Amino acid sequence: MKVYRLEVGMLATNCYIAVNEELKEGVIIDPGGDAERILSLVDELGIKVVAIFVTHGHSDHISALSEVRKATGAPVYVSEEDADMLTKADRNLSMFMSRSIVCAPAEHFFKDGEEVTAAGMSFKVYATPGHTKGGVCLHVEDIVFCGDTVFCESIGRTDFPGGSYKQIIESIKNKILVLDDETRLLPGHGPATTVAWERKRNPFLQ
Repeated sequence: MKVYRLEVGMLATNCYIAVNEELKEGVIIDPGGDAERILSLVDELGIKVVAIFVTHGHSDHISALSEVRKATGAPVYVSEEDADMLTKADRNLSMFMSRSIVCAPAEHFFKDGEEVTAAGMSFKVYATPGHTKGGVCLHVEDIVFCGDTVFCESIGRTDFPGGSYKQIIESIKNKILVLDDETRLLPGHGPATTVAWERKRNPFLQ
């Protein structure tokens, strides 16, 4: 597996493309804006996108979803708890940013603890509420795509509707910090980090 990262949209959201180079297939995680750039990279890589994963439903993670979905024909996965954030501008907060982002419903719902196989890769789903009610992290090989649950030496905001400081701390400690030290964490914003680094250096987790 090889992972490519693009900073997209107004809030510099990390959009990732996880690629199975043998199959020439890939999965897009959080198409948060700049659809043309995302699709250009897909074309450059010469891959077929077989799934689009949404870690949570805030607008900065789904702004390019409709365009990318239409261009690739790939099904969309999101948690059931965040499902209506795709279809309602007030729920995904876009209406408060002078925009109105409304997408078609997802084809599939993530379930805590399940393994979703796409592009020949197996993604373990961890429900990690706290930033939103239905936030998820996705673990594949030695990498966790962690959305806005945990950042390098920080955590996701909990002051939006559906947020909970208590829940996000529990989510990180019970689902993320129990993983191997070397596990790489690829967050929704900012640089990558590791479980070991966050266990030792993240002031919210001490």
